[in-house]
Amino acid sequence: MILLAGGGYALWYSNALNNALFMGSEQDASVNAALTAGEAGKPFYMLVLGSDSREGSGTSDKEAESGDNQRSDVMILLRVDPASRQVTMVSIPRDTPLMLEDGRVVKINEAYNLGGAAYSIRAVSDLTGVPISHYAEVHFSEFQELVDKLGGITVDVPVEISYQDALTGETVKLEPGVQTLDGQEAQIFARARHEYGDNQEAKRQSNIRQLFQAIVDEVLQKSLTELPGTVLDLASCVGTDMDTADIVSLALQFAGASGKVTMYSCTGPSNGDFFEEHDGMWLCYENPEGWATLMADVDAGEDPSSLDVESMAIVPQALDAAA
Repeated sequence: MILLAGGGYALWYSNALNNALFMGSEQDASVNAALTAGEAGKPFYMLVLGSDSREGSGTSDKEAESGDNQRSDVMILLRVDPASRQVTMVSIPRDTPLMLEDGRVVKINEAYNLGGAAYSIRAVSDLTGVPISHYAEVHFSEFQELVDKLGGITVDVPVEISYQDALTGETVKLEPGVQTLDGQEAQIFARARHEYGDNQEAKRQSNIRQLFQAIVDEVLQKSLTELPGTVLDLASCVGTDMDTADIVSLALQFAGASGKVTMYSCTGPSNGDFFEEHDGMWLCYENPEGWATLMADVDAGEDPSSLDVESMAIVPQALDAAA
């Protein structure tokens, strides 16, 4: 009877988790076609997207960038090495240029609006030169729910932040220092950038990676008996190609490893300027050498955070002379 009960729970849990993670047959098919199968037991790459899906929130005064149109302002490429309990986070700057088939240049976060998660996967894989084996997506509003389900997360807020919640209109203020943020506060911390003076986007991406690490730390502190329930709670806030077997296997390999997981963090080349030939859009400079240098360290399992990849950027002569 115990074995039957255990088997019944396992079956129920597997079905419940798979249903929670299901993205829809059309989305699943396109995403799976864009992914590259990894080798068993080897490190793999996973793309995490935070999509800006906020119906009616007035996120832009441009018709093409408002309403149900979505952009992935958060794009983090993860190298996951379960055997070494190591994760490397690489932020993909949203202003990285992406050339479309018709020759137009847009920002890479536009890929999600044009072709969904599958196009984002292909664009990031082409940019970084690595195969992407898995994918996960968290929507703007679901991120808040995810943090609340964990009971909050602890981060170090570098400066005072005052920001209007796009969903509620409420102004939320955060004081600097180490503190536990609830879901709304974490969402504000992830979005604020104007408080940072120079290198605003790079600093915002650093905050987002700090949030991601705080979520991982919080999950890893759960006991083996708590872990299945925690994973199921979080699954309702996440869409991914991974199924129950993938997630349980990965969770067990990292379970109980809080404080023992090596996490590296960096951003891709982010310096740039306004480009008149692209309708005055602000874009990152082309930097294939910088990306190749960065990803070589990431792929080797090294800490890429101290690399100077910005000096390798291709700065157009007109812009260079103006500077």
